[in-house]
Formats: sequence, structure tokens, C-alpha cells
Amino acid sequence: MVRPARLPVALTKHQDQMTSFRLLKKRLALLSLGALVVGAASTAPSVRAQDSGALLNVLVRKGILSDQEAENVRAELQHEALETSAGKWNLSSALNELKLSGDARARYEYRSGENGSTGDRQERNRFRYRFRLGLSGKLGDGWFFGTRLETGSGNRSTNVTAGDYSLSPFGKGGNNGIYLGQAYIGRTMGDFTFTVGRMANPLITSPMIWDDDINVEGLAEQWAHTSGNITYFVNLEQLVYDGVGTYNAFGSSSARSNTFLFGNQVGARLKLSGGATIQIAPTYYFYSNDGVGLTALTTPNNAIHRPVGVSVLDLPVEYSTTVRGFPLKIWGEFAMNLDADDRADAAGIPTADGEDIALQIGAALGATKVKGDWELRAFYQDVAAFALDTNLVDSDLFDSRTNMKGFGLAATYVLADGISVKITYAAADRKKDNLATYGAGDIGTANLTKYQLFQTDISVKF
Repeated sequence: MVRPARLPVALTKHQDQMTSFRLLKKRLALLSLGALVVGAASTAPSVRAQDSGALLNVLVRKGILSDQEAENVRAELQHEALETSAGKWNLSSALNELKLSGDARARYEYRSGENGSTGDRQERNRFRYRFRLGLSGKLGDGWFFGTRLETGSGNRSTNVTAGDYSLSPFGKGGNNGIYLGQAYIGRTMGDFTFTVGRMANPLITSPMIWDDDINVEGLAEQWAHTSGNITYFVNLEQLVYDGVGTYNAFGSSSARSNTFLFGNQVGARLKLSGGATIQIAPTYYFYSNDGVGLTALTTPNNAIHRPVGVSVLDLPVEYSTTVRGFPLKIWGEFAMNLDADDRADAAGIPTADGEDIALQIGAALGATKVKGDWELRAFYQDVAAFALDTNLVDSDLFDSRTNMKGFGLAATYVLADGISVKITYAAADRKKDNLATYGAGDIGTANLTKYQLFQTDISVKF
């Protein structure tokens, strides 16, 4: 009968051990919570509150902490957060997401070209840099907004040229300033997205027709829907191309109206076996009028030509797959100006028929996402004199010109996450020697030929 007498003592020891174990679990839980708070100390107070609150709820459900203990910890965390500099930010309760992003780039650039009529040659060596800082956010019911500040006042370049000062060495003249690059608001409703303001081009484009740096102004409507292996999309835009306000002038001055650009794109993206995709995005561009306030085509070496006789049908096609584990992209683009003969008339050359086709073919191998990634890119391009709007084409590769044909090569390597180096080379000649090279870049001639471009970039993105 000795064993029954000892049973209460064993049970008491077991209860004491369980109590000690629960206390140990509670201490470990509090230590884990403290580690979470310390680890998140550099994040916003709202993020710390969400992470800590979720952990506290789990600890209460597991019975490790009581409701009162959890509330005491919440109060202490909130007090500590308010004492930090980050905790003094007062963000709107309507804000669901806020994102800060940007990039900085330093560039060495060499350009050269010949005057096809005289044989004279011009060269430019320069160091350039740019900086862009964007802030975007999401609110309830699908609303969103965004804005971006950037260096450079040009519509097709945000670069600042070192030494381009209007005052003194190391001054802040020339193109050295901060400008509003984007400012937009919009709303997503199911498959539809509506945007108004100054924004990145919502259309699927290429540098052959649209310089990547151009931010458009106006309205945009987008629709995308996935059914099985196919994603269908529609992208529409109504843009203020040349906006001085519609008015009827007094006296001898002529009346002038806003010029609008309308872009209409309908396409599809098909997923194929093995992870490959093919995309086609037919697009049609046209204008509300001829932009009489801009420069006439009879002055070919100009960067702001009237869009007279521009009605472009564009057909870009892109195929993506992988080769031995490396991403491979092959593309082709064919564009035709349906009113090219009218543009030739406006240039004072009515006999220049058939100058209506622009095409590009190219390929890219590799990707540039994380440290050690690389990409090789090559293309060939041929653009007739009156095939495209000279105000929109890429400002670098062929010096903002039409009536040019040539090729481009680029190699990019990711030095570290967010940091990359890129080398670009392009060479082009005048397509037809009896016509000018319409547009204006950095080589000062309307008869540009034997054009070369070399660029070395180092970029940081965050």
C-alpha cells in the first residue's frame, strides 16, 4: 500500500514541471516576438504592427499568452513605434499600398556621322547622367496613382550632359534640373483599367516607333482577359500631342487647335507547350489634325515636325522561349504609313512615292534580374523617309531619324542585384541618297550617313 501514498507527490511534481514548461514556452514566445520587432525595426510602423499583431493572435489562440498579456505587448509596441522617426509618418487611412522606386545611371557616349552631301564628319564625346524617382500607391475600390520626378527636360531623353552649363563650371545650367515626368491617377475594375494624366505609354511598343523615354499625356483605357492559354487585350489612348488650347485668334493671327494622337491596339498572347509564348499586337495610330503650329517638313533637319500625312498601321510580333535554360526572345515588326504620299507632298517632294514602310527584326538571349544574369541583344532596322512620325522615334540608335537603315547590338551584365552595366553599339546609313534624313538628333545635318553610336552605362535600380 506504499505506492498509492506516493502518487500525489509524483502528480504534484508533474504539475510543477508542466507549469515550468508553460512559463518557458511563454518566455520563448516573448523572445521570438522581440526578435521579430528588432528584425523589423527598419520597416514602417504599420508593417511592424501587422507582423507583431499576427504573431500575438497566434500566441493567444495557442494559449501561450492571455488576452490581457497580448494587449499589454501591443500597447508597448505601439509606444515604441511612435518614438521612432519612422513612426512619425502620418499616412492616409485610405492608402493600401505605397511604393517608392527609381533609378540612377551614368553614361559615356560617342556619336559620329557624315554629311552625305559634303563628306564632312562630326563627332561627339560626352559623359551623361540621369536620375528618376517615382512614388506610386493603391487605394480602395481599385483606385491608384503615381508620380515621378526626373532629370532632363527633353521628351525623348532624361539625360543631363556633364559640362553643359549656362553659367559656370560645375554650375546648374543647361539641361540640369528636376522635372515632373509622370503624374497620373486611375482605377482598375475587373479586366478594365482606366488612367488619366501623364503616364508611361500604355501601348505595347518598340523603339522603332516610340522612344522608351516618352511619357504620354491624356487618357488611356485597357482591357485584358485570360481564357485558357490565351490572354486577349485591348489598349486605347487619346493623347494631347500638341496642346496650346483651341482658340480663334484676334487680328491677323491665325486660329489654332489642339492636336490629338489616337492609338488603338488589339492583340493576344498565346502560351505554347514548353513554356513558350507568342504575342501579336496590331496597332493603328492617327492624328486629329496636321499640327500647324509645328515645323513644316520642308525643313527636314528638325525635331518637331508636323504630323501631317501620318496614319500608321503597325504589326509587332514576338516569340519567347528558352534555349538550354536561357530565355530567348525573337521579334519582328512591320509598319506602314497609309498616308505617306500626303507626307511626301507636304515635304515638297510629290514624286517620292512608296516611302511608307518601316521594319525591324531582332533577337535577345538571356535575362537581367539578379546578380550574374546577362543579356545579348541584336536587331536590324530599315525605315523609309515618310514611314513614321519623326517626333516619336528613338533618339539614340539612329539619331532620331527616318530614311535610315542599320543595326544595333547591346550586352548587359548584372553586377549585383539592382546594379547592371550595359554596352550598346549601333551603325546606320542613309537609306536613299536623294532624300533627306528627316528628324534631328545630335549630328547637325539633314543628310546623315555613316552614323555610329557607342554607349557604356552603369545603372542602379531600386
